[in-house]
Amino acid sequence: MCVWRKPRVLPVAFHLGKHPERHALGGAPPGFPSSTTCSTGRLVWSGGGVARRSKRWRHQEDSPTQGVRIASPRVRSVERERERERERERERERERERAPAVSRRIKLYYGDRIIYLVRTFNSVLCRVSLFSSPRAAAHATGIGATRPVARARGLLCDSRAGGERWLRELTAAAPRGGRECPSLAREPPRARCLCTMSVALQDLRNTMSNYKRATFEEDEVADIPADGAISPDSVEVGFRKGGIQLLGTLGQRTQLEVVLSGLLVASLLALFGCVLALGVRCSTDPARTLCLTEACVTVAGKIIEALDPQADPCQDFYQYACGGWVRKNPLPDGRSRWSTFNSIWDQNQAVLKHLLENGTFNSSSEAERKTQQYYLSCLNEQRIEELGAQPLIDLINKIGGWNITGSWDKDNFMEALKTVSGPYRAQPFFSVGVSVDPKSSNSNVIQVDQSGLFLPSRDYYLNRTANEKVLKAYLEYMVELGWLLGGDRNSTQAQMQQILDFETALANITVPQDERRDEEKIYHKLTIAELQLWAPTVDWLDYLSAVLAPLELNDTEPVVVYAKEYLQQVSDLINRTDRSLLNNYMMWNLVQKGVSSLDQRFENAQDKLLESLYGTKKSCTPRWQTCIGNTDDTLGFALGALFVKATFDKHSKEIAEEMINEIRSAFKEALDKLTWMDKQTREAAKEKADAIYDMIGFPDFILENKELDDVYDGYEVTEDNFFQNMLNFYNFSARVMSDQLRKPPNRDQWSMTPPTVNAYYMPTKNGIVFPAGILQAPFYARDHPKALNFGGIGVVMGHELTHAFDDQGREYDKDGMLRPWWQNASVEAFKNRTECMVDQYSQYSINGEHINGRQTLGENMADNGGLKAAYHAYKSWVKANGEEKRLPALGLTNDQLFFVGFAQVWCSVRTPESAHEGLMTDPHSPPRYRVIGTLSNSPDFAQHFGCAVGSPMNPGHHCEVW
Repeated sequence: MCVWRKPRVLPVAFHLGKHPERHALGGAPPGFPSSTTCSTGRLVWSGGGVARRSKRWRHQEDSPTQGVRIASPRVRSVERERERERERERERERERERAPAVSRRIKLYYGDRIIYLVRTFNSVLCRVSLFSSPRAAAHATGIGATRPVARARGLLCDSRAGGERWLRELTAAAPRGGRECPSLAREPPRARCLCTMSVALQDLRNTMSNYKRATFEEDEVADIPADGAISPDSVEVGFRKGGIQLLGTLGQRTQLEVVLSGLLVASLLALFGCVLALGVRCSTDPARTLCLTEACVTVAGKIIEALDPQADPCQDFYQYACGGWVRKNPLPDGRSRWSTFNSIWDQNQAVLKHLLENGTFNSSSEAERKTQQYYLSCLNEQRIEELGAQPLIDLINKIGGWNITGSWDKDNFMEALKTVSGPYRAQPFFSVGVSVDPKSSNSNVIQVDQSGLFLPSRDYYLNRTANEKVLKAYLEYMVELGWLLGGDRNSTQAQMQQILDFETALANITVPQDERRDEEKIYHKLTIAELQLWAPTVDWLDYLSAVLAPLELNDTEPVVVYAKEYLQQVSDLINRTDRSLLNNYMMWNLVQKGVSSLDQRFENAQDKLLESLYGTKKSCTPRWQTCIGNTDDTLGFALGALFVKATFDKHSKEIAEEMINEIRSAFKEALDKLTWMDKQTREAAKEKADAIYDMIGFPDFILENKELDDVYDGYEVTEDNFFQNMLNFYNFSARVMSDQLRKPPNRDQWSMTPPTVNAYYMPTKNGIVFPAGILQAPFYARDHPKALNFGGIGVVMGHELTHAFDDQGREYDKDGMLRPWWQNASVEAFKNRTECMVDQYSQYSINGEHINGRQTLGENMADNGGLKAAYHAYKSWVKANGEEKRLPALGLTNDQLFFVGFAQVWCSVRTPESAHEGLMTDPHSPPRYRVIGTLSNSPDFAQHFGCAVGSPMNPGHHCEVW
């Protein structure tokens, strides 16, 4: 059979069938094969279109028509024997021609025009016909195929009807840069057909080269008799072993016809040379250019399913890349959003479920045994239902009661604050933690910041008109929890309304996130004594000593404050608020810490609030999934040890490190090309890029049982009391936090657990982290093309690396120190360029609500810089290793595949409520604009998809920082 390969500039998509290796990937344009491989041999080009001829071809040329000569009887006998041999050969040829032929119908779209192309071939025949209607094309491939195709209604042109003349005329009629044929308006119908089709095919080729709306859809393959593909008065172009030959009524061919056939073949060779000169290329063997491994075919099928081939990639690339995915992935029950990340996390959870429930757990690690015990306590719904609300009621009574459910015997504000904030980790009014000092990265320090709001954003409280539904649902949730914990129905409503009003007052003094992006400005290092003068209502030494017990602190202990003005205002708010309301508010914070560990009634109350807040209906999430999430939050590194041992490929770590180095090199090369950055700052930036510390897969300690056990030493777990396990963890984490204060920072300490499907950058450590959970398809797979891996995990790596140079990360030097290391001129140039990106993303909207371009600036910069670095790293890899095989059935070049792979990582669906919440709280842009915003700034993308300047995906002005 003949296998044709389209030129690289013609992307083609069609449905993947059972045998993808048999699918033609489009022509160049269809009907113009520049070279063809058949099962009987190959046509080999040499010099200016001259074919290397086989012995058989030379034998057929040697005919009596070369001259008249007198032959002896012996010579005549030899001639007769040769004639008989030729007749036997012709009979064999006729038998081969009667072998089943394969016919394929391909539908060509471009603009609003449709052409149906039918290719019919067997071992000796390759023919192309073009039709104007699907019925005629179906007729040529279906039951009626025995009818001469040249007479089929709807036929526009056919390579049989005139053979080489058709090809020559079609090529000659192709206009140079024009779309009409006015000079042929009065010509015979055939001439008009030739011109029209040449224009159409040329237009198709140009259009598809620019990757507009053109696609191929290849229909069913039908086997038809060879005699049904040949009519007596036609001329076919076939390829035989050893050469090219004209096929007609072979049994009736005369010696003169043989000579004429030879001349005709020479003309055809010249014609094919012209076709080659037009730049039309075909593959001699698809196995040499296509990746037909199981992994490649599988991933190609997934990509096809996600695509929307009817969308114009230069108008809306997100719709093009993800339209099919969105159509086939409705929101699962109980989910407010669904994406690739969620899908992978579900897969990871299924693996963890199997590991935790698979028979008797005989791990030699005590931490791993605790993990199973904790998980089983969460699964024990019968025991949880038996206990009901009593565990939380007992805790409330133990620490002094609650005005809503009874009397409160701690009238002293400080005693109440220490009680709820110490061992139980509730953080009303403000948050307290221990972490690396940004301006002294070799030491840890106490850090205090604003806190205290239950709803995700201050805007929910302050913009009551837009969020009335959520505020009403929140109040109903508060009241219902008060009732479930024993509160009086008459008084609970009023007291909960007071708590909501107090939270609104806190929201009013809370600084918006987009105003806190300059970390140099919000960093304030004070002593406890200085903090006491700034916010005098709180006894800071007493309070911090309780939170960090058993450490001993004094007035000279340094504290880093990130919300100095807020602390001053919250001190004033506390001072003028009734103590009973303050106590109610603090206990409400404590109640929120324990509700998730109680019985079904509390879960039902929470579901009602989540439906209003995120648009989710009553959760249908299996209990085991909830428990896997809780276990990961509590014993994530012990759980991660199980996950890594069961799933992680040790070679993935080495490959990922190599990719990071390639992307780092590409980023540094881009630094050299920046015109807005001065030399001194550029060299310092290169040093910082070289110093970035990468952590891949998992921290090494989790595979050492003793080290892992030491991490969770002191945490007590029981199988029959989930609520108590939760309380024990709060106590344990408080002790761990206080223990860190007097120790030097651990550079290898992770903030995400190994199963997590995410990645992050640590500015104070100048490090990037890629957990094992994200090092899998579609982000990464060892047997996937490099174009997909660089477009997936490569862009993620570039994203995190670029965070080191975004509007916040750039303030930290190569050692993770918060200090000014840029020259002033470069700082100003940087800010000017970032304003372009702020303006760009602020113009995007979801459901009529605009993105906050300043709040999302850092992530948008990382998306743009990460894509650029990853793509250039991929091109460097290709330069060093050669072009890799393409995926079948897609019709995408590898460069195009890179961008499609990047975009499909962000395919997602979410509820309007969830989208609204994301716009208010998320530092990332919505997935749609992570694709559109980034690619519309990429000249590389515009080049490979042929997007004209001024199109939505290639606007006249690009925003570029890195």
